[in-house]
Amino acid sequence: MKTSRMTGWISPPAAERTQLVSAAAMWLIGASILLVRGTGYVHDRSWHAWALAAGLVLGVLKARLLLDGVASKAVARIRQRGRAHFFGFFSVRSWLLVALMMGGGMLLRRLVVHPDLVGAGIMGAIYIGVGTALLLAARVFWHAAFRPARFE
Repeated sequence: MKTSRMTGWISPPAAERTQLVSAAAMWLIGASILLVRGTGYVHDRSWHAWALAAGLVLGVLKARLLLDGVASKAVARIRQRGRAHFFGFFSVRSWLLVALMMGGGMLLRRLVVHPDLVGAGIMGAIYIGVGTALLLAARVFWHAAFRPARFE
């Protein structure tokens, strides 16, 4: 792979396994942040207990119905690319989606949530749901990184 000095410095070439582990780690970091924030909204509030259960159920569904497929496409993309630029483990579209979701979460926290309001329970459920989904779907990257590719 031919790279310029500037491009190689910003995003050095990385092996396939490195990209897969990096993608899994990125999803785990996002999941951790969301789960900590979400549990902070529902922690020690008995009337928010429903938010925890709803978030977990939504997270499992989102992982199975949406994020497993997204992760599988990312794995296929990484495998097709082979050794390539490190930050290319996600497409430009995926990076833009990450930025949009982060911005949306920040905006929601600023506009909607007060810790003592019902909105906190809803935000807790959303954060727990998305965090759970990311946590569960990251397994697709881990399996791809440490199990040989299947040839059909």
